[in-house]
Amino acid sequence: MQSPFKHFFTRRAVLKGVAAVPATAILTGCANASKSGATKLAIVYTNDTHGHDMLDDESMGLAAVKQLKKDYEAKGYEVLMLDAGDFVQGDNLVNHSNGTTGVDFFNECGYDAVALGNHEFDYGQNAVYGFVETAHFPILSANIIVDATGQQLFAPRTTFTLTDGTKVGVFGVTTPETSTSCNPMFVKGLTFQQGDALYACAQEQVNHLRSEGCSLVVCLAHLGESETEAPSRAQDLVKNTVGIDLVIDGHDHEEENQTLQNGMGKDVLVVETGCYTHAVGVITWENGTLTAGLERFGEYTGQDAEVAKYVKSVSDSMQDQLSTVMAHTNFVLDGSRAPGLRTHETNLGDLVCDAVLWEARQMADDTPDCVITNGGAIRDGIKAGDITEGDVLNVLPFVNYVCTIKVTGAQLLEAIEASCAVTPEEMGGFPQVSAMTYSVDTRVPFESAGDYPGSTFAKPAKPGARVTISDVGGRGFSLDDTYTVASNDFLCAGGDSYYVFAEAASKTMKDINYKYDQCLSYFLKEACNGEVPDEYKDPAGQGRITVIE
Repeated sequence: MQSPFKHFFTRRAVLKGVAAVPATAILTGCANASKSGATKLAIVYTNDTHGHDMLDDESMGLAAVKQLKKDYEAKGYEVLMLDAGDFVQGDNLVNHSNGTTGVDFFNECGYDAVALGNHEFDYGQNAVYGFVETAHFPILSANIIVDATGQQLFAPRTTFTLTDGTKVGVFGVTTPETSTSCNPMFVKGLTFQQGDALYACAQEQVNHLRSEGCSLVVCLAHLGESETEAPSRAQDLVKNTVGIDLVIDGHDHEEENQTLQNGMGKDVLVVETGCYTHAVGVITWENGTLTAGLERFGEYTGQDAEVAKYVKSVSDSMQDQLSTVMAHTNFVLDGSRAPGLRTHETNLGDLVCDAVLWEARQMADDTPDCVITNGGAIRDGIKAGDITEGDVLNVLPFVNYVCTIKVTGAQLLEAIEASCAVTPEEMGGFPQVSAMTYSVDTRVPFESAGDYPGSTFAKPAKPGARVTISDVGGRGFSLDDTYTVASNDFLCAGGDSYYVFAEAASKTMKDINYKYDQCLSYFLKEACNGEVPDEYKDPAGQGRITVIE
């Protein structure tokens, strides 16, 4: 199924270090579109779909997105379908193909432009080039710079011409947090412009689009509004630029519909759907006025038959493997994001870390004292009942391999302090642990010594001010002792807020060569004999982490 827009954009973006020529497209597919000069545009948009592309008990799926497009075309609107990024990683529907089915689904649905999200890099840079090559739509990002050439990695912007001649400009930006929210090795040689450089980059795109005669300028901003993203949040971008009319945001999985003022005090509409196709956004533009709305799961029931059939066929083809039962649980294993794995201990965090410790202690040359896993590595929970291979892959979708490193007590304390910087607010680096106990006193303000080099995360000025480690591996805790920590290769490379781990890994890292999902599978089948023990019954965990408020 082809997009109703005919695209004319070069594929030079797939060449490393070569900036792509901006895309242009001409509307060809809306029979009911007005030709009278009265622009009537609908923008159907999504963000952070994360592979939740099929109708289920929570998500509308992409068939609803396509049907909404048809609905608005039937009302006489010309329609653009846009997405603000993170569409190739998350659910097994896309994970099992290393993201390629995510592109296939968007092609089938007929998207017109998509921003590059941080999770598009989860399979490595070469995979991203593949996504750009196979997409029938431009994948946009203006603020990713190739260090060796100083050029943009991919196409920064595109334009669409409506039937009455009105031009709409779209550009994309990607969260600077990408440099540490995916494996740093996957973004080596790239700079993600942030702060003032991000604003300047965005303003350059606006100026280009306005000079090309665009009457409406849309920013696909995979940025979010979390405090940890400052000064590179969506609201920071709006405040420090002029000429953007609409920001379709993403990354923080929140719903937004607000009007902010730009650098000249002009109104800018900022919207976001949440995530996982729990809702699909629709913006209408008539007589120069933007109006925002959301179609929510359970309220909108439209489904395009062709897209639904295609997605289901892909799902059916993988079900035999993923439906194999490996274990059982009598209670829910809490995989909530916040409150949950990114704010405090949970029983699933305990289970995953115990599984890694069990495997690492069998395989490692140096017996690990403890395990630390970032809460953001655990992406879903498990309902009471049978546990399938698909459930395990939903919980641990990343290709994270277990490694061990040696750290001093001082380094360990700094890493935990940095990773609890915003607790009790959510943080992807929040440490879930095994064979370790610590507490966080959130009444004590976090003091920053500035960001770590090449990172958006703060180095703590006073490690130990908020965090107290009471035990590691049954040895108590001392700043001067050396501990062997098992973790994933993402954290050992300095991912999230664990910059200090990269320093230790450069000298002491050893690979276990088991993936996290393999550890959990083997632990459930072998160590637990197929039944999750009652010791994990409390969803709040086993008292390994104390958050004082």
